[in-house]
Amino acid sequence: MGIPQHYSRELPERCLFLIESLLSAVNDLAIEGDEHLGPLTTTFLLAMSNPIITLPIERVERHRRRALNGLEGYADDRPLSPELTNAVDIALGENALEQSPFICAGAWRFSSIPYNEQQNVARYFPDDLAHALAMQDALEEARLMSASRWASCLRNSLAHGGVVYLDADGHQCFGQPTEMIGFVSAQYPKNNMRKPPERLVALRITRDDYLTFLRRWVGWLGESQLSLALAA
Repeated sequence: MGIPQHYSRELPERCLFLIESLLSAVNDLAIEGDEHLGPLTTTFLLAMSNPIITLPIERVERHRRRALNGLEGYADDRPLSPELTNAVDIALGENALEQSPFICAGAWRFSSIPYNEQQNVARYFPDDLAHALAMQDALEEARLMSASRWASCLRNSLAHGGVVYLDADGHQCFGQPTEMIGFVSAQYPKNNMRKPPERLVALRITRDDYLTFLRRWVGWLGESQLSLALAA
């Protein structure tokens, strides 16, 4: 392909185009010898969605505090369009997540549990966290949480590998079909990551709702002209 005008301007649309174009083929694609685990649909969605989500957060929202001091980051899209930056600041600011233009009502759940040193999501998804996410309160917490906190949790989970495949009951059970995706992050005391985490925090969404969210997210980027009108 030719060199695009701007890396973060075009990549979300390109990734969504690949999803829409290839998803039906991926739905029939399984790893040889592991056919019992089913097709690679969830893996494909997560791989393609990582830059779709993290680029706008990393290159616009994450530089907000630095911009207040008149500084720019080394990969900072904010100076390229103050109007578009303002749209991101509003959508990913302190307003409740339910007010965000890319959110479908009832799609996300959010909860947290106290952290102890035995909890390692590389080994297992804590049952306490699975139960908390299954409660009705988790829907309300997601609805009312700030969009900024939602973005931080989702971004941290994708960037640091805190992603878990969950079955229809919201549990991590090897060999069962993946119906949901969990995004796990950690809450540190006063954001001091040199200390142990205080809590594990997690978002949960069904795989089908995640695809719907990706479509709405990229649509919002296009409508706000974040990815369509940034100058090189």
